[in-house]
Amino acid sequence: MAEVVEVEVKSDWASKINWVQMASVAASILIVFGVNVPPELQAQIAAAITALSAVVTIVMRTWFTTKLTESSAAKV
Repeated sequence: MAEVVEVEVKSDWASKINWVQMASVAASILIVFGVNVPPELQAQIAAAITALSAVVTIVMRTWFTTKLTESSAAKV
């Protein structure tokens, strides 16, 4: 017999991880297409944005995520 567990879920729009990733994409697009900086500096900034967003996502997912999103709960 399967165990049933009731958990609180939140909207996908309330996901901190989703917002970090969306901000990362926006910042990367902005630095490549919207800000006038030398190409070698663009590459360094884009790499820093990618690395920072990855670290923030890992930290948030590991230590600060306490609720499932609706789409995640649907898969369980």
